[in-house]
Amino acid sequence: MDYTDCIPVLLEILYLFIVPLLYSLFELSEGTAYLLNTAHIGFWFFALIFSILRFIKLSTKRRTNKTVEFSYIFLNVFIFLFLYFYFDTWKEIQSSDQLTVVNIWSHLNSFLVDPTHWYIIFGGALLALIIGIGRYENFRLNEKIIRLFGKYVDENVRDTILEKGEYTSTRKYLCVLFSDIKNFTVYSEQNDAETVSEMLNIYFEYWDRIVTEHNGTIDKYIGDAIMVIFGLDRKDKACDDAVSCALEVCESENILKRRLEEKGLPVPEGFGVGCHYGELIVGDIGSDNRKNFTVIGDTVNVASRLESLSRKTKHRIIISRETFSQLSGELQNLFEKIGSIQLKGKSSQTAVWGEKNQYPLWNRREI
Repeated sequence: MDYTDCIPVLLEILYLFIVPLLYSLFELSEGTAYLLNTAHIGFWFFALIFSILRFIKLSTKRRTNKTVEFSYIFLNVFIFLFLYFYFDTWKEIQSSDQLTVVNIWSHLNSFLVDPTHWYIIFGGALLALIIGIGRYENFRLNEKIIRLFGKYVDENVRDTILEKGEYTSTRKYLCVLFSDIKNFTVYSEQNDAETVSEMLNIYFEYWDRIVTEHNGTIDKYIGDAIMVIFGLDRKDKACDDAVSCALEVCESENILKRRLEEKGLPVPEGFGVGCHYGELIVGDIGSDNRKNFTVIGDTVNVASRLESLSRKTKHRIIISRETFSQLSGELQNLFEKIGSIQLKGKSSQTAVWGEKNQYPLWNRREI
């Protein structure tokens, strides 16, 4: 739970308890016996219930919660009935002793005998119910928007944009991962668009699950390529998360291939992965009418070039020196230095590492 999110909630809860607190101070001026007054107890009870509901909503880390919303609807109706019963009883008996939380219920039968009360109860409860249903419909619309929005951007990014209205651009050190399917052009030529689309959806679903498990954020899909950023949540583990994600994807690719075979879809011969760590600009990019959350910087270009390099070697995963130096010792032991090469568009050579037990076939021309 982000403690900065608790501040507005605590202020809201504090406001909820102002009314019962002031009422208690007023009652104390007339004697401690008045503290058992039903209205006084009711104020504290409802403030407590609303506070609990707010904490439940906050603790679930969701912007919408059906249990909380249904509870709000129930409380809308119950509060109206409670207040109507209390004030009608107070008007009839004008006795503070009879208005205590223990004694007031003895007047419930006489209250219910009056048919006028039933008419008002029904009308008021119906009005409260309509208000509650309206609140729930707003909840459903809000939930739908959040669910659909979450399909186009990472959940953490989505929540930040919904809360603040934007994702302010900042400079951060992140690890960028690029991957695409080897010889994808061949599959596109040999199969119709629907078949290729179905294959890609399964392929990206496979990536999405593993990326999420390793604290990554999918930035975009580019044809058959996927671009992922690591470090938005765990800055000190950005490279560990990126490389662990790449290793799991490669080591479990047989699961993906088996699923594609079962559906009679094209099975890729493999895919390459490139990872690079460096400084990026993270935030909203675009016009006033259309924006896109993304990362900008040379780190992206290098990661893309490293992925391209994997097509020229038998190393499925290629990482830069900057990435390798950030890895934990356990992960470093899984890689071997390939050498220094001249990446396309770079003025100096880049030192690169690949998985062990693979055999590089690259040459030193620009890639």
